[in-house]
Amino acid sequence: MEPQLTPAPRTDDRAAASQEPYWDIEAGPPLSSEVRMSGFKHLMVPCMAAAGLSEKPWELHDAPDLTDRQALTDMLRALGARVEVDGAGERVRIDAAPLAGHRVPADRSAQVHGGAYLLPVLLARHGRVESGAHGGCRIGGGHGGGRPVEHIARVLERFGATCATDSDGGLSATAPQGLRGAVIDLADFSTPDPHSGLPTGPYYSGATKTALLAAATARGGTVLRHPYPKPDAQELARVLALAGVAVDVTPDTIEIQGADGPIGGATVALPSDLLEVVTFVTASVLLGQELTLRLTRPEVVREGLAPELFHLRRIGVPLDWEGELLHVRAPVGPLAAERVVAASHLVYSDAQPLFALLLLAASAPSTLVETVWSGRFGYVDGLRSMGARMTVHGQELRIGPGALHPAPGPLRGNDLRAAAALLLAALAVGTPHRLYGVEHLARGYARLPAKLRALGARITAGTAPAPDVRDAVGSQDKEATHDV
Repeated sequence: MEPQLTPAPRTDDRAAASQEPYWDIEAGPPLSSEVRMSGFKHLMVPCMAAAGLSEKPWELHDAPDLTDRQALTDMLRALGARVEVDGAGERVRIDAAPLAGHRVPADRSAQVHGGAYLLPVLLARHGRVESGAHGGCRIGGGHGGGRPVEHIARVLERFGATCATDSDGGLSATAPQGLRGAVIDLADFSTPDPHSGLPTGPYYSGATKTALLAAATARGGTVLRHPYPKPDAQELARVLALAGVAVDVTPDTIEIQGADGPIGGATVALPSDLLEVVTFVTASVLLGQELTLRLTRPEVVREGLAPELFHLRRIGVPLDWEGELLHVRAPVGPLAAERVVAASHLVYSDAQPLFALLLLAASAPSTLVETVWSGRFGYVDGLRSMGARMTVHGQELRIGPGALHPAPGPLRGNDLRAAAALLLAALAVGTPHRLYGVEHLARGYARLPAKLRALGARITAGTAPAPDVRDAVGSQDKEATHDV
């Protein structure tokens, strides 16, 4: 049976909401020394949206089967586009010529953040767009911790749109005369990193991608100064160039000559997912198992993970690159203590919880600093229940070295990377654990149980009434289980 993650339930599915998915996790002997990494989610999502700017087909290769892909497929189909998915080959073909609707389907956009990138696309196509709230991990500064859209509205206004947002995270915008080119300093949508003064923050990436999508079909030229520097934005600019948009990318500026109409078709080979690479490097070290990762477009991975690779070298994780293969070797002796800063120009915020796990094995106290998201330490309580010595001081996490022990009860990950960190911690301890919040993993990892099985993980999925995770036992009755 093809291993599956549990997708997030539809908001109107009350029966599913009464039962919560979990995984029972055990460690065992490794079955393989090589794992193939899936395509880069943070690039796949805006590329699926960008296909809506064209009347010619787009094809994405190595597009992982994630909640975002499923939700965006449903949204594009509901808006009139033809979408074909080859699940086995991880290929998605999008023909947006018949795209007609201007309302982002609320039931699907509430599950994922990726629907937000349809906002500039539908506005460009139809001169108007409406949406409700956009979902994703509850680490944002929006209503109830949700993902805000005010910065998207402010970007669209720079292109001549009239926008309104509501307190629930919805947005409506009109541009009856179409979008026009603009000069935008994207540092305006960031906050200065207190350590370097460079732009960072939760709105910086989304503002850059929104501006790229709006500029592609605008009238006239657009100049984007200080764009978000990581591959998900830089590669999006190059993808638009594949579709015939005149794009010039330099380290500090992206210039786009708008097509003033639909752009061309494109065939996009997604690089391997950078955060999945960091996840499996971490798993290899924690489990003491040498591992080879098979990559697509390794040059993008290596460049995009330069800050992470710098810290991995400093703490003593041996990595050998060989064409499309990345070999993770066994560290010689204990890892070294380190200070790691998560910022838009440094380590990915998504990688920060994984570094926290690694630094528990260091020989001296370490520090993590978070400058992007305000809610990125959601994994700390779970690790503390396993004996981790961690203290949070504002946006700084101080980590004392020490071994983990079995948790006294079930674990819960309240966002994607917190769930990943707790999953790896449970495997590293080696005793059976139950993990709730596994639905978050479906937003970031394709076929994760099968990949972890190569490292010896045995995972059984089930559902049960939601427990109080402060209870050392948790809820065990009325369960339904199956192997994954």
